[in-house]
Amino acid sequence: SLEKQEELTKVCDDLHDKIKTLEANQTAEEEASAASRKELNERQEASLAKEQQLAEQLKEIEAKLSEATTMKDEVNSELGTHKAASLEKQEELTKVCDDLQVKIKTLEASQTAEEEASAASQKELS
Repeated sequence: SLEKQEELTKVCDDLHDKIKTLEANQTAEEEASAASRKELNERQEASLAKEQQLAEQLKEIEAKLSEATTMKDEVNSELGTHKAASLEKQEELTKVCDDLQVKIKTLEASQTAEEEASAASQKELS
């Protein structure tokens, strides 16, 4: 009976050790999961901030493009009789407009990439 009791005590001790190990592993997994969620949230916040910044830059460039287009139109109407000067100014303004359009497309592509990254982060977070 004493031998049986010692054997049962050993089995119980082994089971307690296994339970403690499993609990420690579960705690470590929960902490790792929480850290991962926190990191995803931080990345998503950074991505959203970048997306907002790009949207603001895009608005500024669109406003400049509108202003340059207006200037171009004004110059063209005012200098109708001075074709050579008007043509030179038009080419200059066309280049400015073209440059701004390239910048807009670049910013739109960056914004789209940020939106996709943000969506991916949100999906990962879910």
